[in-house]
Amino acid sequence: MATKSAEHHAVPIIPINPPEFRETVKDSENSGYIYLSIHRIMLDDYKKAVISDYHKKKDNDQLSSNLSRPTCKRLKEECLVALQSRTLKKDEKIIRDFFNNCNESNDYSSCIRKFERDKFKPLDNFISGETDVRDERNVEILAWLIGFNPRPYDYRIDYSSTTGHVDIEKIEDVKEKLEQDKLENEITEVTSLIFGNTSKRVPLTKYGIDIIVLLITIIGGVGLSMRNANIEKNTTAYICTSKLAKKYHLSNKCHGLNNCKSEIISTTIASAKEREKTLCEIER
Repeated sequence: MATKSAEHHAVPIIPINPPEFRETVKDSENSGYIYLSIHRIMLDDYKKAVISDYHKKKDNDQLSSNLSRPTCKRLKEECLVALQSRTLKKDEKIIRDFFNNCNESNDYSSCIRKFERDKFKPLDNFISGETDVRDERNVEILAWLIGFNPRPYDYRIDYSSTTGHVDIEKIEDVKEKLEQDKLENEITEVTSLIFGNTSKRVPLTKYGIDIIVLLITIIGGVGLSMRNANIEKNTTAYICTSKLAKKYHLSNKCHGLNNCKSEIISTTIASAKEREKTLCEIER
Protein backbone atom coordinates (compact mmCIF):
# COMPACT_ATOMS: atom_id res chain seq x y z
CA MET A 1 0.00 0.00 0.00
CA ALA A 2 1.33 3.39 -0.95
CA THR A 3 2.22 5.70 1.91
CA LYS A 4 1.47 9.43 2.00
CA SER A 5 4.49 11.72 2.04
CA ALA A 6 4.53 15.02 3.88
CA GLU A 7 5.15 16.80 0.58
CA HIS A 8 2.32 15.06 -1.27
CA HIS A 9 0.28 17.79 -3.04
CA ALA A 10 -1.73 15.75 -5.50
CA VAL A 11 -4.95 17.60 -6.25
CA PRO A 12 -7.88 15.61 -7.65
CA ILE A 13 -8.45 16.36 -11.34
CA ILE A 14 -11.78 18.16 -11.34
CA PRO A 15 -13.05 19.94 -14.47
CA ILE A 16 -13.45 23.70 -14.46
CA ASN A 17 -16.89 24.41 -15.82
CA PRO A 18 -17.72 27.19 -18.31
CA PRO A 19 -19.86 30.13 -17.10
CA GLU A 20 -22.81 29.06 -19.26
CA PHE A 21 -23.40 26.14 -16.89
CA ARG A 22 -23.97 28.58 -14.04
CA GLU A 23 -26.40 30.56 -16.19
CA THR A 24 -28.26 27.45 -17.34
CA VAL A 25 -28.83 26.17 -13.82
CA LYS A 26 -31.26 28.99 -13.07
CA ASP A 27 -33.42 28.05 -16.06
CA SER A 28 -33.09 24.38 -15.20
CA GLU A 29 -34.56 24.96 -11.76
CA ASN A 30 -37.66 26.45 -13.34
CA SER A 31 -38.03 24.00 -16.21
CA GLY A 32 -37.22 20.90 -14.19
CA TYR A 33 -34.85 19.24 -16.68
CA ILE A 34 -31.07 18.58 -16.46
CA TYR A 35 -30.88 20.49 -13.18
CA LEU A 36 -29.36 17.65 -11.20
CA SER A 37 -26.67 17.08 -13.84
CA ILE A 38 -25.70 20.72 -13.95
CA HIS A 39 -25.77 20.94 -10.16
CA ARG A 40 -23.31 18.05 -9.99
CA ILE A 41 -21.04 19.65 -12.60
CA MET A 42 -21.05 22.99 -10.79
CA LEU A 43 -20.36 21.30 -7.48
CA ASP A 44 -17.07 20.13 -8.98
CA ASP A 45 -15.95 23.77 -9.12
CA TYR A 46 -16.68 24.05 -5.42
CA LYS A 47 -14.70 20.89 -4.63
CA LYS A 48 -11.74 22.15 -6.62
CA ALA A 49 -11.85 25.55 -4.89
CA VAL A 50 -11.95 23.95 -1.43
CA ILE A 51 -9.11 21.47 -2.02
CA SER A 52 -7.00 24.17 -3.70
CA ASP A 53 -7.51 26.44 -0.70
CA TYR A 54 -6.47 23.59 1.58
CA HIS A 55 -3.13 23.11 -0.22
CA LYS A 56 -2.50 26.84 -0.43
CA LYS A 57 -2.95 27.22 3.33
CA LYS A 58 -0.90 24.12 3.99
CA ASP A 59 2.01 25.50 1.92
CA ASN A 60 1.79 28.80 3.84
CA ASP A 61 1.78 27.03 7.25
CA GLN A 62 -1.71 28.30 8.01
CA LEU A 63 -3.11 24.93 9.09
CA SER A 64 -2.83 22.98 12.31
CA SER A 65 -0.74 19.81 12.44
CA ASN A 66 -3.94 17.78 12.46
CA LEU A 67 -4.80 19.18 9.04
CA SER A 68 -1.28 19.42 7.63
CA ARG A 69 -0.62 15.72 8.30
CA PRO A 70 -4.14 14.31 8.43
CA THR A 71 -5.19 10.86 9.60
CA CYS A 72 -8.66 9.68 10.56
CA LYS A 73 -7.79 10.18 14.22
CA ARG A 74 -6.40 13.69 13.68
CA LEU A 75 -9.36 14.77 11.55
CA LYS A 76 -11.71 13.71 14.32
CA GLU A 77 -9.65 15.66 16.86
CA GLU A 78 -9.63 18.72 14.60
CA CYS A 79 -13.43 18.63 14.38
CA LEU A 80 -13.60 18.97 18.17
CA VAL A 81 -11.10 21.84 18.09
CA ALA A 82 -13.01 23.62 15.30
CA LEU A 83 -16.29 23.12 17.13
CA GLN A 84 -14.99 25.06 20.13
CA SER A 85 -13.05 27.77 18.31
CA ARG A 86 -14.43 28.60 14.87
CA THR A 87 -18.00 27.38 14.39
CA LEU A 88 -20.52 29.81 12.91
CA LYS A 89 -24.29 29.50 12.75
CA LYS A 90 -24.10 28.51 9.07
CA ASP A 91 -21.77 25.62 10.00
CA GLU A 92 -24.33 23.84 12.15
CA LYS A 93 -26.08 22.27 9.16
CA ILE A 94 -22.70 21.10 7.80
CA ILE A 95 -21.97 19.43 11.15
CA ARG A 96 -25.42 17.85 11.43
CA ASP A 97 -25.25 16.48 7.88
CA PHE A 98 -21.77 14.98 8.28
CA PHE A 99 -22.23 13.53 11.75
CA ASN A 100 -25.59 12.08 10.81
CA ASN A 101 -26.47 11.07 14.37
CA CYS A 102 -26.81 14.76 15.33
CA ASN A 103 -29.85 16.95 15.37
CA GLU A 104 -30.51 20.51 16.52
CA SER A 105 -31.10 19.56 20.12
CA ASN A 106 -28.01 17.36 20.50
CA ASP A 107 -24.60 18.26 21.84
CA TYR A 108 -22.39 18.38 18.73
CA SER A 109 -19.26 17.48 20.66
CA SER A 110 -20.92 14.28 21.86
CA CYS A 111 -21.90 13.43 18.30
CA ILE A 112 -18.33 13.89 17.11
CA ARG A 113 -16.88 11.76 19.89
CA LYS A 114 -19.31 8.94 19.10
CA PHE A 115 -18.59 9.13 15.37
CA GLU A 116 -16.59 6.13 14.14
CA ARG A 117 -13.04 7.08 13.26
CA ASP A 118 -12.99 5.01 10.05
CA LYS A 119 -15.76 7.18 8.59
CA PHE A 120 -13.15 9.94 8.12
CA LYS A 121 -11.30 7.74 5.61
CA PRO A 122 -13.00 9.18 2.47
CA LEU A 123 -12.14 12.69 3.66
CA ASP A 124 -8.55 11.66 4.44
CA ASN A 125 -8.17 10.14 0.97
CA PHE A 126 -9.68 13.22 -0.67
CA ILE A 127 -7.27 15.56 1.11
CA SER A 128 -4.28 13.43 0.16
CA GLY A 129 -5.39 13.17 -3.45
CA GLU A 130 -5.56 9.39 -3.43
CA THR A 131 -9.22 9.34 -4.43
CA ASP A 132 -11.96 11.73 -5.46
CA VAL A 133 -14.92 12.20 -3.14
CA ARG A 134 -18.50 11.85 -4.30
CA ASP A 135 -20.25 12.60 -1.04
CA GLU A 136 -20.42 16.40 -0.88
CA ARG A 137 -20.64 16.26 2.92
CA ASN A 138 -16.91 15.52 2.98
CA VAL A 139 -16.25 18.65 0.93
CA GLU A 140 -18.37 20.77 3.25
CA ILE A 141 -16.71 19.44 6.40
CA LEU A 142 -13.28 20.22 4.94
CA ALA A 143 -14.47 23.74 4.02
CA TRP A 144 -15.50 24.21 7.65
CA LEU A 145 -12.21 22.83 9.06
CA ILE A 146 -9.98 25.08 6.90
CA GLY A 147 -12.20 28.16 7.11
CA PHE A 148 -13.01 28.27 3.40
CA ASN A 149 -15.40 31.04 2.36
CA PRO A 150 -18.03 31.39 1.12
CA ARG A 151 -19.46 28.18 2.54
CA PRO A 152 -21.61 26.15 2.32
CA TYR A 153 -21.95 25.59 -1.42
CA ASP A 154 -24.09 28.15 -3.26
CA TYR A 155 -24.86 27.54 -6.94
CA ARG A 156 -25.06 31.32 -7.59
CA ILE A 157 -21.34 31.73 -6.92
CA ASP A 158 -18.73 31.12 -9.61
CA TYR A 159 -16.20 29.04 -7.67
CA SER A 160 -14.10 28.44 -10.78
CA SER A 161 -12.90 32.06 -10.65
CA THR A 162 -11.66 31.96 -7.06
CA THR A 163 -8.91 30.23 -5.13
CA GLY A 164 -10.95 30.21 -1.98
CA HIS A 165 -11.84 33.81 -1.27
CA VAL A 166 -14.89 35.64 -2.55
CA ASP A 167 -15.93 39.23 -1.85
CA ILE A 168 -19.00 38.54 0.30
CA GLU A 169 -20.08 42.19 0.29
CA LYS A 170 -19.97 42.24 -3.51
CA ILE A 171 -22.18 39.15 -3.65
CA GLU A 172 -24.70 40.72 -1.25
CA ASP A 173 -24.68 43.95 -3.29
CA VAL A 174 -25.47 41.99 -6.46
CA LYS A 175 -28.28 40.08 -4.73
CA GLU A 176 -29.74 43.32 -3.36
CA LYS A 177 -29.61 44.95 -6.82
CA LEU A 178 -31.33 41.96 -8.41
CA GLU A 179 -34.13 42.14 -5.84
CA GLN A 180 -34.48 45.90 -6.39
CA ASP A 181 -34.58 45.49 -10.19
CA LYS A 182 -37.20 42.76 -9.82
CA LEU A 183 -39.36 44.98 -7.61
CA GLU A 184 -39.07 47.97 -9.97
CA ASN A 185 -40.00 45.82 -12.98
CA GLU A 186 -43.07 44.51 -11.19
CA ILE A 187 -44.16 48.00 -10.18
CA THR A 188 -43.90 49.09 -13.84
CA GLU A 189 -45.77 46.03 -15.08
CA VAL A 190 -48.57 46.24 -12.51
CA THR A 191 -49.00 49.98 -13.06
CA SER A 192 -49.26 49.31 -16.80
CA LEU A 193 -51.85 46.63 -16.13
CA ILE A 194 -54.03 48.98 -14.07
CA PHE A 195 -53.70 52.22 -16.06
CA GLY A 196 -53.18 50.92 -19.56
CA ASN A 197 -51.72 48.29 -21.87
CA THR A 198 -53.93 45.62 -20.29
CA SER A 199 -53.12 43.17 -23.05
CA LYS A 200 -49.69 42.66 -21.50
CA ARG A 201 -49.47 39.49 -19.45
CA VAL A 202 -48.01 40.22 -16.03
CA PRO A 203 -46.61 37.47 -13.78
CA LEU A 204 -48.22 38.07 -10.40
CA THR A 205 -45.56 37.15 -7.88
CA LYS A 206 -45.86 38.00 -4.19
CA TYR A 207 -44.46 41.49 -4.86
CA GLY A 208 -46.88 42.03 -7.74
CA ILE A 209 -49.93 41.06 -5.70
CA ASP A 210 -48.83 43.31 -2.82
CA ILE A 211 -48.38 46.22 -5.22
CA ILE A 212 -51.81 45.68 -6.80
CA VAL A 213 -53.47 45.63 -3.37
CA LEU A 214 -51.61 48.82 -2.41
CA LEU A 215 -52.56 50.64 -5.62
CA ILE A 216 -56.21 49.57 -5.37
CA THR A 217 -56.29 50.73 -1.75
CA ILE A 218 -54.79 54.10 -2.64
CA ILE A 219 -56.98 54.62 -5.70
CA GLY A 220 -60.10 53.45 -3.85
CA GLY A 221 -59.30 55.67 -0.88
CA VAL A 222 -58.78 58.74 -3.06
CA GLY A 223 -62.00 58.05 -5.00
CA LEU A 224 -64.03 57.57 -1.82
CA SER A 225 -62.59 60.75 -0.32
CA MET A 226 -63.49 62.78 -3.44
CA ARG A 227 -67.00 61.31 -3.49
CA ASN A 228 -67.57 62.15 0.18
CA ALA A 229 -66.32 65.71 -0.31
CA ASN A 230 -68.74 66.20 -3.20
CA ILE A 231 -71.66 64.90 -1.13
CA GLU A 232 -70.80 67.21 1.78
CA LYS A 233 -70.78 70.24 -0.54
CA ASN A 234 -74.29 69.45 -1.76
CA THR A 235 -75.97 68.28 1.47
CA THR A 236 -77.93 70.75 3.60
CA ALA A 237 -77.09 71.11 7.27
CA TYR A 238 -78.57 73.31 10.02
CA ILE A 239 -76.62 75.18 12.67
CA CYS A 240 -77.39 77.46 15.58
CA THR A 241 -75.67 80.83 15.21
CA SER A 242 -74.85 80.97 18.91
CA LYS A 243 -71.12 81.13 19.59
CA LEU A 244 -71.56 78.29 22.07
CA ALA A 245 -73.10 75.92 19.52
CA LYS A 246 -70.63 73.21 18.41
CA LYS A 247 -72.84 70.91 16.32
CA TYR A 248 -74.46 70.78 12.91
CA HIS A 249 -77.75 68.99 12.24
CA LEU A 250 -79.13 67.15 9.23
CA SER A 251 -82.76 68.07 10.10
CA ASN A 252 -84.12 71.41 11.23
CA LYS A 253 -86.41 69.44 13.55
CA CYS A 254 -83.54 67.72 15.36
CA HIS A 255 -84.08 67.80 19.14
CA GLY A 256 -80.54 69.09 19.45
CA LEU A 257 -81.74 72.44 18.14
CA ASN A 258 -84.42 72.86 20.83
CA ASN A 259 -82.01 74.65 23.16
CA CYS A 260 -80.87 77.15 20.52
CA LYS A 261 -81.61 80.71 21.78
CA SER A 262 -80.25 82.30 18.60
CA GLU A 263 -81.11 82.01 14.92
CA ILE A 264 -81.12 78.64 13.15
CA ILE A 265 -79.75 78.86 9.63
CA SER A 266 -79.24 76.38 6.80
CA THR A 267 -75.85 75.74 5.23
CA THR A 268 -73.93 72.72 3.88
CA ILE A 269 -72.08 69.99 5.74
CA ALA A 270 -68.82 71.18 4.18
CA SER A 271 -69.41 74.75 5.36
CA ALA A 272 -70.40 73.58 8.83
CA LYS A 273 -67.19 71.56 9.11
CA GLU A 274 -65.20 74.62 8.05
CA ARG A 275 -66.68 76.34 11.10
CA GLU A 276 -65.40 73.41 13.18
CA LYS A 277 -68.86 72.00 13.80
CA THR A 278 -69.35 68.27 14.31
CA LEU A 279 -72.42 66.11 13.68
CA CYS A 280 -75.01 66.05 16.44
CA GLU A 281 -74.80 62.89 18.54
CA ILE A 282 -78.55 62.34 18.19
CA GLU A 283 -78.22 61.97 14.43
CA ARG A 284 -75.14 59.74 14.39
